[in-house]
Amino acid sequence: MKKILSATLALAMTLSLLPAAFAAGGTAYASTQAVEVDGKKVEFQMYALKDAAGNPTNYVKLRDVAHVLNGTKAQFSVGYDGTISLTTGQPYEAGGTEMTTPYSGDRAYTGGAQTVKINGTDVAMTAITLTDDDGGGYNYFKLRDLGKALGFNVSWDNGVIVESDKPYTE
Repeated sequence: MKKILSATLALAMTLSLLPAAFAAGGTAYASTQAVEVDGKKVEFQMYALKDAAGNPTNYVKLRDVAHVLNGTKAQFSVGYDGTISLTTGQPYEAGGTEMTTPYSGDRAYTGGAQTVKINGTDVAMTAITLTDDDGGGYNYFKLRDLGKALGFNVSWDNGVIVESDKPYTE
């Protein structure tokens, strides 16, 4: 009986952790942090998630980053065939929705781990999805994850600094 009770308790504890491991939700805060890309000010429509201490982590739309980095050493193309695929060194083809969103202010989000193919290889990243008033979803990725995976540097000095010609450093 003790073994069954122990096993049931262990299973219940494990299952209670699954939703947090696969998806999260809450409020994404409209970020007002300054961003500089290669020495030029850029206004991304970023969102931030705050940790328990209130420190923000910035998330940006993947296509916005591709648009801004187009023509630089860190340029990459974006494709989708059921999975998001990125190809480094390739130009990004704009779709017309870059650098805009159909909403503003803080938004509810869902999110968690997401696999993206980069040059054909699966790469695990963290992403959040914000939904517009008509139910359309917009994926936002951690800016530092993108820098690390795609080979551009992201740092902080009274604002976010992106350097397309420097490799990612922690």
